[in-house]
Amino acid sequence: MLMMAVANLSFAQEGIGDSNEGQNVFTIEDSVTWGNITMEQVERLADMASKGHSNAQYYLGRCYFNGFEVPKDRRKAVEYYGMAAEKDHTEALYYLGFCYKYGFGVAKNEDKAWMFFSKAVKWLQEELEKDPWAPYYLAMCYNYGFGVEVDNKKSVELYEKAAQMGNSQALVNLALDYQMGNNVAKDSGKAIALFTQAAEKGNPQARLSLGYCYLEGDGVPVDKEKANQLFNLAAQQGLPAAKKALQQP
Repeated sequence: MLMMAVANLSFAQEGIGDSNEGQNVFTIEDSVTWGNITMEQVERLADMASKGHSNAQYYLGRCYFNGFEVPKDRRKAVEYYGMAAEKDHTEALYYLGFCYKYGFGVAKNEDKAWMFFSKAVKWLQEELEKDPWAPYYLAMCYNYGFGVEVDNKKSVELYEKAAQMGNSQALVNLALDYQMGNNVAKDSGKAIALFTQAAEKGNPQARLSLGYCYLEGDGVPVDKEKANQLFNLAAQQGLPAAKKALQQP
């Protein structure tokens, strides 16, 4: 089942940007997606994972897979995904399928990959109207053929659904599609609008991408000052790539 709400694992960041006042509450899913999780949060995840919490096991797997505040160890990531998948944790099933498909931390096995993806798709379809991450992950399944046949049109529709449900990362993925012309006709103006929407929701990856648009004049006039402002906002939120962007000459 899709289990995005983890007791005591959401965290607050100050709302940064002209349209954000007060605080935005970002979930561990946001933090792991953006790569700005802290050691304190990892330690809390590890404690809960040791007590059998499937959500914590899944998120800890993501941390080990990417090397977020822990050494990158994809075998250990597979172990944690497996623990959560045994409890039918949807995203753990998805990422376990991903690991078996591409041989990350485990030997490639297309049959096992399809089995785990198919189980994930089943749960995602059941949670489609309840959780904004369900259409997001299902969109990726249709985009890459994970547990379903590739259907790019369906993928875009699901990203749009997730975005309408408040998922800022879906806005970022849609923006990238329009920026690159993937699955949709290339439209720089649409990409800028979507990046801007996500940035206004406090998404640091959107701020980073929008910053590069201003730096390179992609869909907007070149504005290095605006680009650096956006890089700085994303860096303040702990996004490593934004910190690197600020170091550019």
